[in-house]
Amino acid sequence: MYYYLQDGTKVQRDWCSSFLLYCIDLITKTIDRQKCLATFETQLNKEQDMIEEIIRSRKHVKNSGIRAVA
Repeated sequence: MYYYLQDGTKVQRDWCSSFLLYCIDLITKTIDRQKCLATFETQLNKEQDMIEEIIRSRKHVKNSGIRAVA
């Protein structure tokens, strides 16, 4: 399943959830907006590389929404 961010960026829904968890400030128990902004592009690129590898290697990841071309 995919999710579209406000700017139209397409991200895998579970990745988006895990990214927000990655950005939680453990002391305040809130999302650290500065960490999100500072790391988003790098983490998104890693996610896109991972999806490309899954498709290239024809791996099947259940419930991911990732479809390999037959």
